[in-house]
Amino acid sequence: MWTYLGQNFLIDAKIRSYIADKILVLYHKCWCEALIEIWPGKWSITRLIDTISPNFFVVDKDPTFFDNWKLIIENWEFILSDILELDVEEMLKEKNLSPKKTLVVWNLPYYITSPILRKFFGAWNQEFMWGIFMVQDEVGQKIRSDAKKKSYLRWLLNYACDVTYLKWVPAKCFKPAPKVKSCLIQLTIKNDQPRISFDTLIEFLELFAPFSRKTLGAIQTMLTKRFAMKTHCVRDKKPAADQCPSGDERITSIIPAYLSKKRLEELTWDDLATILNK
Repeated sequence: MWTYLGQNFLIDAKIRSYIADKILVLYHKCWCEALIEIWPGKWSITRLIDTISPNFFVVDKDPTFFDNWKLIIENWEFILSDILELDVEEMLKEKNLSPKKTLVVWNLPYYITSPILRKFFGAWNQEFMWGIFMVQDEVGQKIRSDAKKKSYLRWLLNYACDVTYLKWVPAKCFKPAPKVKSCLIQLTIKNDQPRISFDTLIEFLELFAPFSRKTLGAIQTMLTKRFAMKTHCVRDKKPAADQCPSGDERITSIIPAYLSKKRLEELTWDDLATILNK
């Protein structure tokens, strides 16, 4: 059975070799000490990279694949766990390894792309510094550092990392062929982070991102009316939690006039700094 837990398995030898080469180069270029592969599938990449690091960890929550291949691949440690529940930082520290010297790689499935990227690269005090991931092409285009239209996840990841679009991967490279296009991306920690508080950035995104098709000025006007309604509800002793929206009222009054016609996806880090550092 080729599909398991939403996976489409990579069968193209050239793409597999390309990925393995990228992992090898980045691992040595960045002086890494450990390598983590998440959800190895049929081990097609694992067999090409298992000698790169003396500290190679393969994480999967399905024991079936491990039982089938444990006699073939020996130079690694298999960790039977859901990656979203595993405390990876603590696991590494118990082995006297640093997350900052660890390269993380991952190939499918796409339905947990956002949670995994946020787990490893979605914080201001970033522990992990390098990663290579196969993601849906639409996602890769939206989160790359040079994206023209920027998604919520793009702002989150690019706060601490540079996201580089490496290569488009056609559906025929997988079995079964997915209904979406794929791509490879690389994440590398930035030397300098934006001049913005990460918590304030999240607060702003949670307010404005749900209305990303509207201009900032239109969103500001809408939110101002909502907060006015909330104040009215509280004053009249009505159940505000049920009838009125919540959020940071301060942010609804800080959009400069010259940015009011822009959408969230069109902003630069300098624009955000102008808005959020008032």
